[in-house]
Formats: sequence, structure tokens, C-alpha cells
Amino acid sequence: MNLTDLRDELTTHADGLGTAPDLAAGVAGRVRTTKRRRAVAAGSVATLAVVALTVGVVTSLGRPAPSVPAGSPSSAAPMIGADGMPFRAVPDAPGDVVKDGLHYRARVADDRLAAGFVGDRGQGQFTLAWEPTTTHVSVGAECYLPGLTADEASAYMVTVSLGGTTGFFGSSCTGGRPQQRDLPAGGPVPGEPGQGWTELTMGRAASVRVQLVDAKTSKPVSVDGALLAGAVYEQGAQTTVNDFSGAPVAALPEVVEHQGYRYRLDGRVSIADATSRDELVVPTPGGRPFLVTYGFAGTGTEGTERLDGLADQSTAISGGLTTAEQPARPEGTVTLRHEGPLSPSGVRLVAVYTVDPATSPSTSGR
Repeated sequence: MNLTDLRDELTTHADGLGTAPDLAAGVAGRVRTTKRRRAVAAGSVATLAVVALTVGVVTSLGRPAPSVPAGSPSSAAPMIGADGMPFRAVPDAPGDVVKDGLHYRARVADDRLAAGFVGDRGQGQFTLAWEPTTTHVSVGAECYLPGLTADEASAYMVTVSLGGTTGFFGSSCTGGRPQQRDLPAGGPVPGEPGQGWTELTMGRAASVRVQLVDAKTSKPVSVDGALLAGAVYEQGAQTTVNDFSGAPVAALPEVVEHQGYRYRLDGRVSIADATSRDELVVPTPGGRPFLVTYGFAGTGTEGTERLDGLADQSTAISGGLTTAEQPARPEGTVTLRHEGPLSPSGVRLVAVYTVDPATSPSTSGR
């Protein structure tokens, strides 16, 4: 038995060893959710209000297959992904969770895998247990139903509950298998922005339960061939964004990863009062690829935030934050403007992440 087989075998049986002691009953605070496909569990599944805030940099950082190399095999130019951004494969590392062709990485940017698990085919539930070293975590769960269409899979969802209590968030199921090997490292971030998850205590065992349920009734179900996965990541350094009253409304990771490259925030966050129509015009770097996180942070969102200036295209989002990527180009600007009714509170923000010089690919602006 090789090391990978041994690790898979130990992981498969880990759930039978029992769960860690439950935390205090009840989950207070709110959960920030990703906008890519996270759905809030209905009825008894949702015990927390969900803020439509996507600190979506990490959660959108998949690694699609690269397209053609930018140059000959002997050149120093990087591979280029389908989105035009530099791409490089990240090799497996100690602490990775690898099973059935799926993969949770032990470290993504500055986030560290605290607990991860990929279930057996048909396994409908499992427990993730860890001993927190921080209260700042993200929690993700995935549900794949091979053999079912998208409509059929939408009848099911996977829920996550803290310490065996009622589920506090859910994620809709997907028909078929995942399109890429690496599973998402990001997910909902429990607690208020910048404050951490108050139900966690550093050094005291914690656990979350991942379970397949009926999307309408929230009752546990069994589906042949169902493939569930879940992970808890302890987050790296964050930058807290306050509104104009001084209240924290968002927490942005200082380092994110996109297709194998690290990108740094370096204090590049601009905000505007969401109760006004003030535009945000933000400079962008030249000669280097970069990421832009933009949108609305706070409560009571109204209207749409539209970002202009990326690759001659305009992108919009209604509520929350999202992230767009931009291949290397000459220096320029992006402009965030509001359309529709004004929000009663909160801020609009633009955060620019530039590629880390230590991992910077050899690219230049056109």
C-alpha cells in the first residue's frame, strides 16, 4: 500500500472514530456566502441570517486547464489559462487530502487546511473535527451526484452544522462530477466581518457535520453514487473594511491565489459611501496581471454596482462582492459606478490585488 492509498484508507475510516465534543448550542452571528453557487438552506436548516457578501477572491480561484503556452517550451514565459491569466500547476504537498480523483490542498495562498474529507461513493454524511488555532475560518462543502441531470440534482443539497446542532448553511448539489481536480478552498466565513467565529475557542476541539438532505424538507436522504466533500480552512491575514460610521462591513484576505500564482492586496482598497452616487476611479498597474474585487459591503443593498475598465468590458453585480481578473496591460484605471436605487447604508469598494513579485511571471503590458 503506497502513501496515498494509506492516507485515503485512514480518511475513509476516520469518521467512525467519533466526533469531537460539541460546542455551545446555537450559532450566533451571520455567515458570509460565496456567490458562485452557494444556497442558504431553507426552514430548519438556516439558523443564521445570511449576508450576501462574497469575499469571493479565494472562492473563485479554481485552476482550469491551461491553454497554449505563452512562448516556446524553452522560454521563460508562463502557461496561460483559459481566462488569459498566468497558470502553473501546484504539486501535491504533505497534508493534502486526495481521494477518488479529488483534492483539497493543505495550503492555498495563506489559508491552511484544518480539516478536509472526501466521502465514499454513496456516503451521505461525515464529521470534520479539528482543534482551532484561530477563530477566523472558512467552511466549504461540495455535493456531486453522478448520473443525475442539473434539474434532478437541484432537489438535493448538502448542509453543514456546527457541533451536531441544526445546520447553519447549505450548498446546492451538482449533477455529474467536478470539472477540475482541486476542490474549492473557500466557502462561507462565519461571524461578523473581521471578528471571527465566536462559537470557536482556540485550543478547544470543534466539529462540523456535513450531510446530504432533501432541498425542500431538509431531511437526510441517501442517493446512490453521491459524492460529498467538505473542508475547514483557517484563514491568513485579513484587511478589515469599515463603513463611514466606523463599523466593519467586510474582511478581505491580504493574499489570494489564482491558478498557482499569489496576488497581494498591499493596502489597495478604495471605498465610496453607498448612500451616494459617488464614483470610484481606481488606478491599475501596468505590465503585470492583477485581480479586482469589487461591489457592495454592508446591509440593505439596493441597485447594481457596475465596473468599467477591464479588458474593454463592463461587469455588474447586484449585492455582495465578486472578483474579476485582468491579464497584464499598460497602466490604466477601473471605475465603479452605481445604478438603480441607493442603499440606506454600507460602502461600495474596489480592491486591487497585484501578482506577488516573488512569484511574478514574465509578462509585459501590450
